[in-house]
Amino acid sequence: MIKGVGVDIVENSRFSSFPQGALEKIFTPFELEEMESRVEKTEYLASRFAVKEAVVKAYGTGFGAVGARDIETRKDEKGKPFVLVKGKKEGSLHISLSHEKGYSIAFVVLEEL
Repeated sequence: MIKGVGVDIVENSRFSSFPQGALEKIFTPFELEEMESRVEKTEYLASRFAVKEAVVKAYGTGFGAVGARDIETRKDEKGKPFVLVKGKKEGSLHISLSHEKGYSIAFVVLEEL
């Protein structure tokens, strides 16, 4: 059963000049390390931020109940993205990411376990 959905779109250039300190308040150490290996760093950051926004929308909580650094996007062995949310065990999250002409979008479905 679906408990919630969330979607967010971000302009990639929004992350082209963020100071390191600001990035460290939003992204996990894993995400920042992963970003360093990417050619399209701003696209990577924008898509991961879109995931964070879409996740809190799916939960219906906003960032008040879950911090941005509590949400981490990773990939499985086949490259499929998945999300870890610190302190949240209820439900299963399914995510989809896409990029197009300077924008990144994330769509999240929260399914009841």
